[in-house]
Amino acid sequence: MNDLSQLRIEAAHKKISEVFSKDYAFTIPAYQRPYAWETTQVEELLTDLTEAMGPASKSDGFYFLGSIVLVKKHGSPNARVVDGQQRLTTLTILFSVIRDLTEDTVKRVSREKYIKQVANEDEGIPEALRLLLRQKDQAYFEKHVQMIGATNDLPVKDGLSGAKARIIENARTIRNKLEEMGEEKRSELLKFLLQNCYLVVVEVPTPTAARRIFTVLNARGMDLSATDILKADLLERAGEHKEDNLSQRWEDIEISLERGKFSDLFTHVRMIFERDKPRTSLENGFPVQVPVFRDDPLSFMDTVLEPFADVFLLSMDDVELRNRFGHKTADLVRSLNRLDNKDWLPPLLLCLQQSNKGDNVDVAEFVFQLERLAYYLFMVRADVNVRMNRYADVLDVLEPPVDRKPRAGAKERSTGLELTETEVFALFNALDGDVYLATRVVKPLLLRLEQASHDGSANYDFPTISVEHVCPQTLEEGSQWAEWYSDAEDHSYWLHSIGNLVLLNFRKNSAARNYDFEKKKTKYFAPGDTSPFTLTNEVREFESWTPEDIEGRRKELLKRLAKAWGLKDAFKKWWKSE
Repeated sequence: MNDLSQLRIEAAHKKISEVFSKDYAFTIPAYQRPYAWETTQVEELLTDLTEAMGPASKSDGFYFLGSIVLVKKHGSPNARVVDGQQRLTTLTILFSVIRDLTEDTVKRVSREKYIKQVANEDEGIPEALRLLLRQKDQAYFEKHVQMIGATNDLPVKDGLSGAKARIIENARTIRNKLEEMGEEKRSELLKFLLQNCYLVVVEVPTPTAARRIFTVLNARGMDLSATDILKADLLERAGEHKEDNLSQRWEDIEISLERGKFSDLFTHVRMIFERDKPRTSLENGFPVQVPVFRDDPLSFMDTVLEPFADVFLLSMDDVELRNRFGHKTADLVRSLNRLDNKDWLPPLLLCLQQSNKGDNVDVAEFVFQLERLAYYLFMVRADVNVRMNRYADVLDVLEPPVDRKPRAGAKERSTGLELTETEVFALFNALDGDVYLATRVVKPLLLRLEQASHDGSANYDFPTISVEHVCPQTLEEGSQWAEWYSDAEDHSYWLHSIGNLVLLNFRKNSAARNYDFEKKKTKYFAPGDTSPFTLTNEVREFESWTPEDIEGRRKELLKRLAKAWGLKDAFKKWWKSE
């Protein structure tokens, strides 16, 4: 039976002198985000404090610094910070700078006690720092802030990032402000801060209660992401004895992927396990759909998070993809990345993960079929539900479900990676339409066509790539274009088609769009005598650009795509039907 005295929640307003005392030994849990206050927030705090202690202040002689939430059992100083890390860290920097600027040696040593607990053998109190940051940041924080004299010689910020950069930047800001004050003014500030500034301290006795408060605070607007909440959940399930190890491994992955991609990874992993469109938030659905996360945190790290992070990084590493699977596979992954969605990524990650495990999977063939399927869904503008159901079927092909119930709302199974004849016809109908008007489609499509038009040795990482009409949209009276396209219906029919479009590696020039064909070829399409794009150079070989020329060009380009996607026979049937 629980001891009710250990379950109570305490809340009280306390002076800063009471907070930075032997009653509290603060630690920042591993699940917390790094120290992140910007200099503007530090400057605002210093301004508020100096104004509040002034004679014209309307604060009635005290200043409220907000609240902090701690996991702390009654009678023990050990306090894990659930909320309040930013303020406690900034106050520690402030105390450290005041200490190091103190001219009187005796006072300087005395002021050390706000940063470090002085040992008292008679009372059984050991020497200890008042605040310990996350394990990853603590050594740096102690060396450059908490050690006596550390802020007298702050390192340069160049080359630093994250919490380290914020620590140094804010320490320098505080030091510059306090140096301007002079000794007497700094002593007044310290006295005011200790005796007239207050925090509301909420003490929660158990990690479970802390987890609930942590989640509630997030719902109330704390700047936490779904992965922050999942991290807290995982570490709580793992227990304190595994917390440091798992937290360090988690953060190593987060740093390697960066925060946005790290969140994307969880979305992709959830899809690999759930194989359906998510119907709950990531933080709520992930523990349900990925049972190992809930049941065995260490196994989750070993068998899920780290392996899938490795292949996620691999999927973005063009050089390594070429080394392991050949240039064609790397080019196809690059082609996939041009699409306006990433729904294809979970199947790719599962395939690469199986390859890394040593499973018998043909990565090159899988990527070839996946890219073809992705472009079919892209060209026909399949909605997200259709895409996710189709990719779920692909996942089932890669890793057949064991005792899996039919997906909610799932209809008849698709052909997975394979395209039916009906789907191939739909693909070529889309390719044969006014592709220029599909603004999110046209550039990836032409770059895919460009890729199918050479041996794979060229890359197109230009800062600017634009799409241009060969026959212009506006026909000037008396021009060569007006003569070739005297029939307005011909002009309208061919204008936005795949056969009338080329790529440029610079921004379009509106003044050049109506050049006659010969001038456009030499002065606009290839101002330096050549174009880096095969498609554009091929157009330069034409003597004329009539409707008949575009029609022939259109068939050639469609045949080229059919060959690239292994659809030559189906294309012939489609062409006959058209």
